[in-house]
Amino acid sequence: MNPVYRTLPWKIVKQTLFVVVLSAFTSMSAVHSAPINIVTFNAENLFDFEDDAANPRDDTYLPLKVKKARGKAHSRICEKFNSGFYLRQCLELDWNESVYQAKLKAYADVVLSMPSVPDVLVIPETENKRVVDDLVNQHFVDHGYNVIQLDTSDEPDSRGIDVAILSKLPVIGQPIAHVVDFGRDTETCGATRDILEAKLELPDGDALTVFGVHFPSGSNPTRCRYRAFKQVSDLAATLPEGSLSLIAGDFNINCNETTSDAYDRLLQRGGWYGSPAVSQGCLAPGSSKYTDRLLDNWHTWSYLDQIVVSASLSVTQASSKNWFADLGSFQTLVFHPSQYSIDKDGKGFIQPQRFNPTNKTGVSDHWPVGLRLLPRRVVPDKGIE
Repeated sequence: MNPVYRTLPWKIVKQTLFVVVLSAFTSMSAVHSAPINIVTFNAENLFDFEDDAANPRDDTYLPLKVKKARGKAHSRICEKFNSGFYLRQCLELDWNESVYQAKLKAYADVVLSMPSVPDVLVIPETENKRVVDDLVNQHFVDHGYNVIQLDTSDEPDSRGIDVAILSKLPVIGQPIAHVVDFGRDTETCGATRDILEAKLELPDGDALTVFGVHFPSGSNPTRCRYRAFKQVSDLAATLPEGSLSLIAGDFNINCNETTSDAYDRLLQRGGWYGSPAVSQGCLAPGSSKYTDRLLDNWHTWSYLDQIVVSASLSVTQASSKNWFADLGSFQTLVFHPSQYSIDKDGKGFIQPQRFNPTNKTGVSDHWPVGLRLLPRRVVPDKGIE
């Protein structure tokens, strides 16, 4: 017995030992039961309301009084990069400070409505670091987020939007933005958003590499998205063997593409594992909805937004690492009424509700998706900073 206890009555000693053991058990259980929540949520055009001279594609997102003051100069820029609805929006949208603040709040309201505020949040479609800083400083100030946004995509073809990452986990080293190289398909695919690579420190001290992505849109051939996906796999292959890594963001791979053998080969060759729900076809659920008016309002749902994990995070693979991904937890996260609406035909079909700058309702044309990482074993109680 510890010499200190010899001078105490046995009743007190027993009580003290019980409290020590109970405290240790509680600490271990708390660590073991605490998942790390990974979420990706496309912000749908999270632009500020000021002009970026290096990016002519942000001219849609300016106050109407600024557009009118510029007259024909503004009209020429709009006509160069837009047509149809998007041309009218570039000419007429009043994206002022009040609208911008409403957009930030709408996005934050959805994230804060989740049962567990994400530990890692991947955000496609952010114009610059300023908008992400505003989001955190105005709405997430108590959540200890590290902001990662490298503001690299000023090319007109990429619309001047980038991927951001918010992380409660400490950041290891310097994040990197990788330009997507389409090789012989460069002329066909054009430019797209850079791949954002960030290393984060897990509670046991191991590293988790997160690749935040926003692949080419559906207006581009399938091979453009597949090439971008393959490049992420090539980047992950340079990591030390057995590294923990995942890809999260807007893959833009639709429900027909995810059911193809080519998509399965992409996963297998890259050593990635994802939820079977992604490849279930064009029926609900999904993170995004498409309604084809030419086919009698035929509705298709796609998991355009995905999270796939490396073999070392899969429950089906042997791993010396302490973390695994609960792929069964992959799901859409719909908890706030601003996230969805009924279709305009009034038939009761549900769809993600994009942000309406006129009446400041809605938030995004995508629903967020998320999954959990869990420890295989009890780890030292460092917690998430």
